[in-house]
Amino acid sequence: MKKEVDWNSRSKEERDYYDYYRSLGYDERTATVLALFTYGVSRTSNTTIGTRYERILAQLAEGDGEEELETVRGGRISRLLRSVAAPASSQKSSNMSSGAPGASTPSFLRSARPAPSPARRASAGRRRVLREASLDAEESSMSAPVEASASGILEEEAPMADSMSFMAGSTAGSTASFTGANPRSRRFAERLMETDEYDPIEEKEFRSAAVNMTSTFRMTTNTASAGVILNQLRSDRRIDKSMVRIEEMLNYFRYQSEKPEAEKFKISHELCASTGGKKLLYINVQGKEEVKERQNIVILLDVSGSMCGNAKKTQAMVATIISKLKAGDKLSLVTYSSRDEVVLKGMRIWEEADKIKALEALLGLEIFGGTYGSAGIETAYEIGKEEYVEDGNNQVILITDGDLNFGITDRGGLEELIEEKKKSNLFLSVIGTGLYNYKDDKLETLAKHGNGVYRTVNNLADVKKCIDEEYASLVNVIAKDVKAQVEFNPEVVESYRLLGFENREISHEDFVNDKVISEPFGSGGYGVALYELVLRESGKPVESGFKYTKMVTTGSSELGTVKVRYKEPLEDTSKEIEYAIPSAEESYTDNLRLAYVVYVCAEKLRGSDKITEEDVKKAQKFCDELGEEIREMNKADLYKLPEILRRTAKELHVGIDSDTDFDW
Repeated sequence: MKKEVDWNSRSKEERDYYDYYRSLGYDERTATVLALFTYGVSRTSNTTIGTRYERILAQLAEGDGEEELETVRGGRISRLLRSVAAPASSQKSSNMSSGAPGASTPSFLRSARPAPSPARRASAGRRRVLREASLDAEESSMSAPVEASASGILEEEAPMADSMSFMAGSTAGSTASFTGANPRSRRFAERLMETDEYDPIEEKEFRSAAVNMTSTFRMTTNTASAGVILNQLRSDRRIDKSMVRIEEMLNYFRYQSEKPEAEKFKISHELCASTGGKKLLYINVQGKEEVKERQNIVILLDVSGSMCGNAKKTQAMVATIISKLKAGDKLSLVTYSSRDEVVLKGMRIWEEADKIKALEALLGLEIFGGTYGSAGIETAYEIGKEEYVEDGNNQVILITDGDLNFGITDRGGLEELIEEKKKSNLFLSVIGTGLYNYKDDKLETLAKHGNGVYRTVNNLADVKKCIDEEYASLVNVIAKDVKAQVEFNPEVVESYRLLGFENREISHEDFVNDKVISEPFGSGGYGVALYELVLRESGKPVESGFKYTKMVTTGSSELGTVKVRYKEPLEDTSKEIEYAIPSAEESYTDNLRLAYVVYVCAEKLRGSDKITEEDVKKAQKFCDELGEEIREMNKADLYKLPEILRRTAKELHVGIDSDTDFDW
C-alpha cells in the first residue's frame, strides 16, 4: 500500500507549492493537502486536513487516486470547456490562467451539482448576461451551475457594461479560454482584456531650480506596479504606460541601506554622472524595524467569481499569514462575494492545532457570485474594532482583484468609506491579484486612505517575496502620512526632474499641512527616489526669469536638503527630520547602479522618449558592474533587468499586441 505521495511524479507546480508550505513550518500532511487541494471545492468543504490526507493516500494506494484528484481539481470540467473552445493550437493557453501553463480550471467551475437541462442552460446564460445590477438579481442568477452559463454565453454577445458579471462565477481568465470559438465570443474575450483600470500617467519635464526650488511628493514603500509588470511579462500581455510607476519598481528591488536604530528614519544619498551631461541623484528613506508583540489580524478575502483563477496563490497568501501568527495572536477571516460572511472571528492562536483549524476553515470556502466589497470592508472593520488589541498590530488585510460591482464601487465612495473607518485605528493593507479585469486604481485608493501598504501577488515567487519575506513591513506600521520634500540650491542645481511619482506629487504648501494625507511605512520599509539634475555652470548667475524678481542666494555650496514629515501611527500631528546633501561631489555604490538600471527598464516599458540608446548602454554597463552582495539580495529578480534592456518594444509587448513569447 502506498504510504505517501511521490512528489517526483507530481507536476512542478504542485511540488513547488508543497516545498513552500513545508518551508513555512507546516507538517507533511498539511503541506500535502494544501498543495493538492484548493478552496472552492464544495465536495470537500466539511472535511479536516487529516481526512483529506488519508483520502489522498487511500486513493493513490488503490490506483485510482490520480483520476479522483483530477476530478476534484476540476480537470474534467476543464476538458469539457476546452471541447467547446477553439483548438488549443490556435490559442496561447499560458495566457488563459493566472497560474502556470496547464493549471487546472478555476475553482468556481468545480461544481458537484447535476447538470441542468439545455433549456435551463440557455436561460441561465441569458439571465446572467442581462441581469439587473442588484444584489437580489445576483443571488437569483446563481441558481444554475456556472459551467452551464459559460457554454451558454458562447451563443450570444454579452454587453460590455456588465462584461465581468455576466455569470455568477465569471472571470476573464476562464472566459478567455473561449477565444476563437466564434467571432462574437472572440470579440467579447478581447474586450474583457481591456477592462483593467489604472490611473493615467503624464511624465514631467525638467523644472528650473530658481523658479521651483522644492520638489514635494508622497513618499511610498509600495511595490504593486512592479508586481503587475512582471506578471504582464510572464503572461505575454500588453504593457500599458499607465501600469508603470517608476517609484514602485524602484522599491521592489533591495538595496544596501543602513537601518536606523534610535531615530524613525535614516536618509541617505548618492550622486553620479548620467548621460547627456546630467547627474543622477539617488535618495533612500529607510525606516526603522519595529515589530509589535501582539497581533489582531483580520483577513478580508474576496471569494467572488472574478477571483476564481486566483485561488491557488490566494490560498498560499492566507496560509503564509497564518504561519506567522504567534501564541496569543488573534485571527479573523471574513469573505465577501454577493454577501459577506464571517468565517473566523477573533480566533486565538495558541498552538499548531489552531493554525490547522484556520486552514480547514479556509479550505471549506466556496467561490461564487458578485463582489459586494464595501459590505466586506464594513464587517472586517467591525470585527477588527471588537477584537482590538492595545499596543498591538490591528490590521485588516484585503486580498482582491478590486473588481467591485455591488455596494460602494466608485473611488470617491471607497475613499470616504475608508477615511471614516480608519478612525478606529485599524490599518488596511491591500494585496492585489489577478490577470484580467484588475482594478489597480481602486486598490491604490483603498491602501492609501487606509494607512496601509499595497502589493501585487500573482505567483508563488510573489507570495514568497511580498508576504513571507516582507511580512513584518506588511503588518507593522511604524509611521503614516510620510511626505518628502527636496529643496535644491539654485546656485548649484540649474534644473531637475523627479523620475516617477507623477501621481504622488503634492504642492509645496501641502508638505506642512497635516490634513493632507500621504502613505505609511511598514517595519524596515524604504522608499527610493531618483532625480536627474543639470548642474549650474561655474560663475553663471542665478536668474529667476521673471520681470520683477531678482534672486538672492546664500552662497551655500550644498546641493540641497531633503526633508521628511511623518506621523506616529496613532497620532495626528507630524514630526519632521531633514538631511543636507553637502555638495555636488560624485559618490555612489551599487545602490545607485541598481536604481538606474531599474529606472531605464521602467522607461523602456513605458515606451518613453525620455531615454536614449546611450542610457540603455549605460544601464547595461551598470548591471554588469553590480557586486555579489547586491546580486545575492536580488537573485530572484535581477536576471529580468538585462532581459528587459536587451529586448525590443515589440518583444516586451509595450503598448502593442505581439505574438512573441517572453520566456519567463
